[in-house]
Amino acid sequence: MPYRIILLFVFGVFTSTTQAQPSRKIKLNSVTLGFDLPQSYKERTFIKGLAGFVNNIDQLVGAMILIEDNKTSVLTRFVRQDKPPVVSTSTSDVIYSAKIDNKFKFNGAYCIASTKVEKDNIYELIIKDVAVAFLPEDYIPYLEICKSSNNVPAETKRKTYYIRSAKLTTIYTRAYQKAGASSEISGMAFSAGGEVYSSTDQFKVDYVVSVDIVALEKLLSLQNCNQLVSSEELARREKAERARLEAARAEEERKAKENELREAKAQVEDLKRILTHNIERSENLQQQLREAQEREAAALTQLNQAISQAEELSARAQRDQREVENRETVIVTFKNKDGKALEIKSLEELSPEKLRELGFDVEVMKEKRM
Repeated sequence: MPYRIILLFVFGVFTSTTQAQPSRKIKLNSVTLGFDLPQSYKERTFIKGLAGFVNNIDQLVGAMILIEDNKTSVLTRFVRQDKPPVVSTSTSDVIYSAKIDNKFKFNGAYCIASTKVEKDNIYELIIKDVAVAFLPEDYIPYLEICKSSNNVPAETKRKTYYIRSAKLTTIYTRAYQKAGASSEISGMAFSAGGEVYSSTDQFKVDYVVSVDIVALEKLLSLQNCNQLVSSEELARREKAERARLEAARAEEERKAKENELREAKAQVEDLKRILTHNIERSENLQQQLREAQEREAAALTQLNQAISQAEELSARAQRDQREVENRETVIVTFKNKDGKALEIKSLEELSPEKLRELGFDVEVMKEKRM
């Protein structure tokens, strides 16, 4: 009996036949199952106990882990504060893409996110790396690892590993179920081994972590721990000596600054005293200046009074002198027999008495003011 198919496939869309139309056979592409995983992926180290770091694989790098049977424990972490792990991301690196059944070699393995394919099912599997974190060689703090491993028992050392890098991988899976002879098929479909498989599911996404680990014994064998510790001790001593010398220089500088401060304070006190003295002296000088200005004003007033008085006395003297000169000026009138008058301004040679003796009729005129 032919299949009645409502098929949505990557190569086209098919609709079911109606009752008015006869059923027709649809040829599906046949797929090969069980491609092996790439060798590079199979060689990775997958540790279930580290699955909790899928959201921060950079915190996993540098960790020291203890592996006992199937149990993994994170002991501690050795990274330099100034050189954290280098992290890179990728969204296009597809490692594996195929369809697998329950005969797949790694069915149920952690490397494919513990995906378990049951009988009569086929899973589509896509594997992609999305992030990697690693520590370059010069980022590894070998000195701290050497010092911390001194007291670790040899048996524990053999089970202890250091994580150099970590990768985060996404596992996309989609389940396909085998269709019965009379089943209607919808969604994605293909044929395999003469059977038809279909699915309407979306991809399921899981994450797995793989790591690059180095055994602690091997890690230490590549380093001369005694030399590292000795060099570190020497460096520590040199650092301590440099610190001592710097402290001594700092103490000397402190003392020098204290002396400078004392000298500055003494100078300030001297300046304060000088300023106080100058203020007092300035007040005295200001008082003396005010008194001198008052004396100057009084002297100026007296000078003006003296000038006024001198001018007044000088004017008076001039007036008196003019009066004296004016008193010496007389007018003598001589009358002759005919009645004519003769005026004479100087009486040095003639006097009125004498003129009368000469028979002149003399009249002495009073002074005439100019």
